Amino acid sequence: MVRRPDLGYRDEGFDFGDPQSFEPMRAPFGEACALPRAAFRSLQFLYLEDEAVWTRDWIPVGTVHEIPGAGDLLPFTLGYHGVHVQRMEDGALEARFNLAQHGGCRVVPVQCQQGTRTGCSFTSCGYSRDRGPIEGGEEQGDSRVMYQYLGLRPERLFPVQVARAGSLIFLDIDPDSAAPDLASELDLPGPVVDPDARRVHREWLEFDANWKFAGQALARVDDLVAASDRAMSGRRRSVDGGTLAVDWVFPNLCLLSTAGESCAVFLQHTAIGKTLFRVEILSDVPWDAARDAFWQRELAAAGARAEALQRAVPARPQLDTVSDAAPALQEDAAGWWLQTALTARFAAMPRVESDVPIFRNVEHYLI
Repeated sequence: MVRRPDLGYRDEGFDFGDPQSFEPMRAPFGEACALPRAAFRSLQFLYLEDEAVWTRDWIPVGTVHEIPGAGDLLPFTLGYHGVHVQRMEDGALEARFNLAQHGGCRVVPVQCQQGTRTGCSFTSCGYSRDRGPIEGGEEQGDSRVMYQYLGLRPERLFPVQVARAGSLIFLDIDPDSAAPDLASELDLPGPVVDPDARRVHREWLEFDANWKFAGQALARVDDLVAASDRAMSGRRRSVDGGTLAVDWVFPNLCLLSTAGESCAVFLQHTAIGKTLFRVEILSDVPWDAARDAFWQRELAAAGARAEALQRAVPARPQLDTVSDAAPALQEDAAGWWLQTALTARFAAMPRVESDVPIFRNVEHYLI
């Protein structure tokens, strides 16, 4: 939580905190309206997502291949909360809040509160960009980088719940949520659950698009096969004309699979209109330059599609235009599934009321 939720989530004439605002978006496919454009450019909507999704759901953050050795640490910022997961000496995974939640700042600077991840030396801060995995032997003990995450007594840091489904790692910072049986809830492709599958490729790509558009572009399907509250699956034609199996695990994991290969893309918003693709490709079959080129084309095509969707959203509201005043029908099956899952979380979010005044007179410390 980065703000008082009792203040509400209002912007551009919408009351995002009112579930009734999203009723037109929760209709059956073919009848549902698309999310309003404010959902892809509003800081208030980003705050709402932080409160209803990133801090209350099981979030996919990476694979076990990223932290194979004892002491290896994987940072991942959930909403505005900096957390990490670490491989322990016995092979178990342990997750915690980072020590330096707000870097070395006494208060969070204004420039860090605009919905954009800042480039800062405090990589563990919930407002700065994440760095990649840290090897256990790369930064030792109380060194500057590792200290930002662990401090001197990691066992005293606030814990975060961890769950696994195959090679996938999920985190949930809500201490009251029950641990689900993700392995049985998700019908994951072979390489993701095969303990002998190899990670053959890893890279990070960034595109100028909101994370919802990025997921919609990656998980675009020609045929929607199945959908639940946690995941959807389908098929589409790939860039080389073949068939690509598509799975979207709410909220931010897109799995694209062919025979013996799965490309796992973990989405992370680095700004309201920017998304990082944290790409891991797992394979049961030999890897070569042709396979690398195929996946590069597939990811580039999805990124370009997402950027095109974002470009159609003006940077500022233009309420005199029909497109902003009356949202169009949602014609994309993946986009429809996401908005129904997303708005369901909004509706289930606990409502907060507070009688604590926002402003009060300054009181002397002796009074």
